[in-house]
Amino acid sequence: MARPQRDNPEKFGRLDGLLPKAEGKIKPNPASLPKELDIEGLPEGRWIARGVYRMEREFAYGRWYGKKMLASPAESGRTLRHWGGDAVPVFLDTETTGLSGGTGTYAFLIGLGLCGEDSFRVVQLFLAGPAWERSWLAAIEAELPEHYGLVTYNGRAFDLPLLRTRYTLARAVPSWGGAPHMDLLSLSRHFYKGRLSSCSLSSIERNVLGLRRSGEDVPGSEIPWMYTQFLRTQDAGPLRGIFNHNTLDIVSLAALQIHIAEMARGECSCAADMIRAGDLWAAKGFQEKARAAWEGALDFRHDRHFALLRLAEAERAAGNYEAAYRYYEESLETERRPVRTLETMAKIEEHRFRRCGDALAHATEALRWLESHRIFKDRQWEEDRKNLLHRIERLKRKLAAKECGEDVFPGDGGEL
Repeated sequence: MARPQRDNPEKFGRLDGLLPKAEGKIKPNPASLPKELDIEGLPEGRWIARGVYRMEREFAYGRWYGKKMLASPAESGRTLRHWGGDAVPVFLDTETTGLSGGTGTYAFLIGLGLCGEDSFRVVQLFLAGPAWERSWLAAIEAELPEHYGLVTYNGRAFDLPLLRTRYTLARAVPSWGGAPHMDLLSLSRHFYKGRLSSCSLSSIERNVLGLRRSGEDVPGSEIPWMYTQFLRTQDAGPLRGIFNHNTLDIVSLAALQIHIAEMARGECSCAADMIRAGDLWAAKGFQEKARAAWEGALDFRHDRHFALLRLAEAERAAGNYEAAYRYYEESLETERRPVRTLETMAKIEEHRFRRCGDALAHATEALRWLESHRIFKDRQWEEDRKNLLHRIERLKRKLAAKECGEDVFPGDGGEL
């Protein structure tokens, strides 16, 4: 549970030194000033400090969010712990005065997604002007649970560095500096790069989560300008779209984490997802989980050969050449460009099975495929052809030497 909100940020222990100490006389306590500002159009919420406005929305578990049903993200956080996930995730997203970063850019709105027992809560803290930023930072700290992990989308490159800069300028150290952190952008790119035209959160929402935002949403590029207008007019009515935009970003992060965790567990609807799930585990060194995902991909009709090749490479790396060869052989049935597989089979036959005749047959077949597909001719095509010609000539010499009774495998450790 979040700690109680404290009206006096100067007494907030985890931000010692956040407010400058008085020199020669006691400075007025900001909490003793009236909290409320004369600002029109703010949604339902309350002032918790001078210039800091708090809003909260609740989303019951079990409701549909696009194509996904919203549930507690706690279990998905545990599943993704090797990528920075946590059983107590705090989803974080900021809206800022610019996208370039630097000391001149600051965040004026932060959304925090917090997991409750029956619902998902989005707490938003609005900064009414840069003069009250210290109180705003203290308010963020007061909302965080005791133990948690942060979840962002591109937060590693933007949100968190920007916030660290603001803490530094306030002569403070964020309590979340050592917390686990998972950036869902990198995981989204792992699964969808090359499959979607963009891996932006809006693209993931449309194409993966099945979410279509309403006309109340605000394009991210317009947000800095809208806040600048607010500072001039003190009318927060036009900012309601920004508050809605930020809320949806936070809920999307929770839904996306659940979705990615499902794929990591092998709950996939196509071979491509299963294969990339296996790749995800393999990159962390969990070969058994990777193999299980790749084997699961064989249950699908399309893209099976990619899974077969992953399994073949795993067996080959483990020195199980018979098993690897069988996977390569099966993959040939559906491969569109089989040159690499044919060449690899030729290598295994030549150096491991000592079957030069079979090796020559596969190398020749690979060369024949290349010659019949000159439309693909490029530098790689030329390199492949050169290597195959070299291999074919060597195999022919070995076969000729074998007919003469010579030892054609003296000290052959193989080139595999």
